[in-house]
Amino acid sequence: MPAAESEVLYARKAVSRRAWAIPFALLAVLVVAMVIADLPDVRGITVIAPVAAASPILVIWLLTLWSINRYGAVTLTRDTLRVGRDRVPVADIEPQWVRMLATRADPALAQRLGASASTLQLPGSRQADRDRGRLLGGAYGATVGDDLVTLELRHDQRVSVPTRDRRGLLAGLLTALDGADAG
Repeated sequence: MPAAESEVLYARKAVSRRAWAIPFALLAVLVVAMVIADLPDVRGITVIAPVAAASPILVIWLLTLWSINRYGAVTLTRDTLRVGRDRVPVADIEPQWVRMLATRADPALAQRLGASASTLQLPGSRQADRDRGRLLGGAYGATVGDDLVTLELRHDQRVSVPTRDRRGLLAGLLTALDGADAG
C-alpha cells in the first residue's frame, strides 16, 4: 500500500506565494518611480541604477525567504512527519500525548477522541522552553507568528514542530496515529 502511506495528511509551506512576490513588486515600483522621475530623459541607467542599488537587499531578502521555507516546511504522511530536513517516523510519536494536545486545542477534536480523552491528566497550561525539546527542521528558532507544537516521542524525548495551524497539524497527526494503531 505505498500510495496510502505517501498520502499527505497535512502540509504547510512556511512562506506564501504572496511573500515571494513582495520583493519583486517593490523593485518594480522603484524602477517605475525612477523612470517617471527621469521621464523627459530616460536612459538605461534609469533602470539599471535602482536594480543595482536594491540587489543586495533583494538577494538577502530572497535568501531569507528560501531559508524559512527550507527549514520550516511541514509535511505529514501516514508514516512520516517531515519538518525541514528532519524526519520523524509517525510510529515514534506518543499517541496519548497527541490526543491530549488535540483535546486542549479544539473541542471538536476532543469529541472525535471520545470519552477516553477525559481520563487523561493534563500537564500545566504553560510549557517551559526546556521541556519543548529540539526544534525540528534545522532552524535555530521559530519564525515570527509560528506556534510550536511539542510532541513526545516514545523513547522519552520531546521535539517541537513549528506551525501556524495547530489544529490542522494535530488533526493530521491523529489521523496518522489512528492509521498506525489500526495497521
